[in-house]
Amino acid sequence: MSENFVLVHGAWHGAWCWAGVIGQLEAAGDQAYAVDLPAHGGDRLDPALATRALYVDCVVRFIEERNLRNVVLAGHSLGGMTIAGVAQRIPERIKRVAFVTALVVPDDSSPAEDAAAIMSAEAASHIHGLAEGAPVITITDARFRSHFIQDGARDLQDFVMAALVPEPAAPFQERSSLKDFYASAVPVSFVLCEQDIVFDDAKVWLRFVERLRNPTVHRINSGHEVMFTQPLACAKTLAVIARTI
Repeated sequence: MSENFVLVHGAWHGAWCWAGVIGQLEAAGDQAYAVDLPAHGGDRLDPALATRALYVDCVVRFIEERNLRNVVLAGHSLGGMTIAGVAQRIPERIKRVAFVTALVVPDDSSPAEDAAAIMSAEAASHIHGLAEGAPVITITDARFRSHFIQDGARDLQDFVMAALVPEPAAPFQERSSLKDFYASAVPVSFVLCEQDIVFDDAKVWLRFVERLRNPTVHRINSGHEVMFTQPLACAKTLAVIARTI
């Protein structure tokens, strides 16, 4: 039976980052879509106008306009914030929510607050714009190479980094209620990337897993940018997740 996947990118990325995974899913007979969040990829919204609510609205509208049902909704990294909000809004259309080495933000909290409690001073020194109150956040090339895509070849690193865009600051800083998501019966899964050292220690990601209710947990031997360094393994894992009862 064919599955419907909707894939949501994280900070600095766009729908383009899922191309390799989509190709693998479609080759296996499934339908897969990726969404450009506001101010990312082909969406030309002024980053200063982006909000957390707009991110959720964008994905909800994408699903509803195509009348998609039984959706396996996957989010990478900061995309975890968005997919939780989407599942809360339209749970009747969602089959399962998959956090792909993604943030699981507590109810009535912001990713910025959450990250501040986890991120080392060294890691924070490579994130520019947040402390200065700028409308966008950027990351240094050195940190991205060494802690996000350290398992990728230099040419692959160059390719990905050339397409990154400044991340709107407001969605990262805004609090939002996710009470209904955490209380819902929508099944959840988490993809642990065993070399993900975005927060220096790969074990930090277990903290996010613990916030979910009875998640299925799947492991891939990769760094944070799994959709680039391990697209086949990522697609196969999502396919397994989709068919988990």
